[in-house]
Amino acid sequence: MNDLKFFYEEQIELLAAKNGAALVEAHYADNAEMIVITGEEPIIVKGKVGLTQLFDYYLNNVYRGFISTEKFAATDDSIMFEATIDTVNGPLKVYDCMYLVNGKVIRHFSGVK
Repeated sequence: MNDLKFFYEEQIELLAAKNGAALVEAHYADNAEMIVITGEEPIIVKGKVGLTQLFDYYLNNVYRGFISTEKFAATDDSIMFEATIDTVNGPLKVYDCMYLVNGKVIRHFSGVK
């Protein structure tokens, strides 16, 4: 779990750097998928190019900073957390699950409330 807690903390640092390509390269497998449920329809993105585009949009148009982690759980290959972030519309709760293979995210689920 300590390795994945470090991974999570590094994810927060990479988000703060506002560089989608660096984030994806550091933490996501080549064939990673991200499933986002934030609007009317889910967003499903596959591969590093799509993930980089998604994170670049998010970092430039939505995300304004990390506030706090309310809940965190990890196994040897998975992370789940509830956190509060600052967005262009104010504070927002996020709920994410990440499944990792060989230290890289292969599947990332994300939602908000």
